[in-house]
Amino acid sequence: MVDQQTLPDLGESGPLSPKGKDAPIKRRGKLTVHDPFDLIRWLAMSQPDPRKAVAELVQNGLDAGASEMTIERVRRQGTSRLVFKDNGDGIIPELPLDQALRYLATHIGHSRKRKLTPQERQELMTQGQYGIGLLGFWSLGEFLEIRASRPGQSPLRLRLQRNRPEFRIEGLPGAPAATSRQTEVIVSELHKEAMPVLGARRLSDYLATELRGQLLARECRLVVHDRLARGRTPKRLEVQPRRFSGVRFDIDRLEVGAGEPSIALDLFIDASGQREPVALYAAGTLVAEAFGELAPLGLDHAPWTNQRLTGVVDYPLLTIAPGSRRGVLPNASSSALARALQTIEPRLQHFLAQETEQRDEEVDPATVKRLRKAFHSVFEQLPRYELLTRPDARVATLKPAAADLEHEPAMANAEQLDPGVASEPASQELAQPLSVELQSSTVPPAPLAPTKPLHAVTIKPQKIIMATGTTRWATATPLDVDGRVTDGKCTYLWRLVDLDGKVEGQPGTGPRIKVLAGTEPGIGTLRVVVEGTKGIDGSRPTATTEITVEIKERDASVGSGAGIPRPDLVHDSSGSWRSRIRGSQWQVNASHPSYRAVVQKRALKTRYLALLLAKDVVLQSSKNPRFEEPLEELIKVYSAADRGL
Repeated sequence: MVDQQTLPDLGESGPLSPKGKDAPIKRRGKLTVHDPFDLIRWLAMSQPDPRKAVAELVQNGLDAGASEMTIERVRRQGTSRLVFKDNGDGIIPELPLDQALRYLATHIGHSRKRKLTPQERQELMTQGQYGIGLLGFWSLGEFLEIRASRPGQSPLRLRLQRNRPEFRIEGLPGAPAATSRQTEVIVSELHKEAMPVLGARRLSDYLATELRGQLLARECRLVVHDRLARGRTPKRLEVQPRRFSGVRFDIDRLEVGAGEPSIALDLFIDASGQREPVALYAAGTLVAEAFGELAPLGLDHAPWTNQRLTGVVDYPLLTIAPGSRRGVLPNASSSALARALQTIEPRLQHFLAQETEQRDEEVDPATVKRLRKAFHSVFEQLPRYELLTRPDARVATLKPAAADLEHEPAMANAEQLDPGVASEPASQELAQPLSVELQSSTVPPAPLAPTKPLHAVTIKPQKIIMATGTTRWATATPLDVDGRVTDGKCTYLWRLVDLDGKVEGQPGTGPRIKVLAGTEPGIGTLRVVVEGTKGIDGSRPTATTEITVEIKERDASVGSGAGIPRPDLVHDSSGSWRSRIRGSQWQVNASHPSYRAVVQKRALKTRYLALLLAKDVVLQSSKNPRFEEPLEELIKVYSAADRGL
């Protein structure tokens, strides 16, 4: 471009007097548009995203101070439409209504918002300044109609058609004088290609991100209503801008210069696992979804691109690209943003490093929850194994145990029990203690050498703690005088003593019964009387035993991990142990190479901790120290293989 200040003023296009015969002719003038509507067409086509066009129309309502806005996708008169309604101040309220509508149609490329100062733009959260937002309807549909009404006046409408230079302003036939101020924007004959992204769920999610700062800063309720949705697809949703969770960076404002708006920071170490990158906003409107897009500003590097960092950086003075409104134009404002952010990069790096170190030192709640959920069903299905710690005064809602497949596979098939199915609530018939006599059946396979007559009986588990309205299984094992399981046929008589509940079994199920807790808490006993096979003298040997049963109030606030400990990380770099029980604590060696190899990989760490917990459950229940070495070797081999899968 020619520098006009180097040329003398010769009028609109006057020639310069040549200094010599061969001197070049120089002219000056103003740029003009050959066809103004061609320029309008190119501006309209610079907005390819229908959702962004919707955001532009919503932005106009927000700028007008609306407190209620709705977006409806409907079908009227055989055509699909997108209808925007708001209760804001309307279109240029200081002008008569017809002049205001005419101004919109005749001032493409000029916005009254351009005159706002940076401070006013920041206070009003206003982004528009190019006057081309309405042209975005070209990416949505064929026609745009703006209906405006003011109290005591007849409503008027402005009609525009895609790819046509004409506009029309007219009254609404038969419409009475309005009683309130309202603006309605209708885009009709929606493009087939735009329809998939205009559903309630996808559109509300987009607007919640695109206009996050705008919606959080204003008291405006924005609802998307999709009347074309079918089936279970959401039809009506209120747009809820996301609020970040996690550990928050302690700087929320960054000064740029005297008299300049500050940079707003809302940065977090992500705790949701969604890994959304840090986004750049200008006055509450999204302009870059990630700092990786900001290479021209020199901001496409760590810590801004760190995968664990999420949140928002907002600077209202940024100049954004017209039409698409994506990206930032390099200028003095964007350079000021980059310089200011660079000053806090070391502090932000330290913040991330510190939180990463703390994260490695802790076992996240989600991992603990998964461990407790998995091992809760283990203890129910295999009652011979003990909890590492006893439940506290509150008891979780329990699930029904499946049959112990190792000992009673027929029982599982008969009742079709599923350990993932919710607990069976105790019925009102369980109010009184009852007994059940089961049919005689053969106990588990007898040893090769004949056993002696029945002498004693044991019950597994050794104690039952359960919540009101839940069920647990118990198994009786008849023993001879040598402690071996008898090979004779026995009958069993079970009874709950001093408790509100019931015992229940099926014919032919042998020594296994189900305890159903009633509605009243208490402490009592579960008693079994076993009669063995008749002796030579015709008498039947009997054996009796009982265990304590404690029924506690159901407390849904306690998870299924009651009695399953949270890992207590201990650093013992010189120790070879992986995990151990110390009192009521389950300790895990966080310095062991096996743990360090999986600490930053959630799935591997969860499975490694599950292996350690299984090992310690077996050791605690068996009380046999000889199991420890082979179990440790098993964990060593399996965890190494797991990392290689």
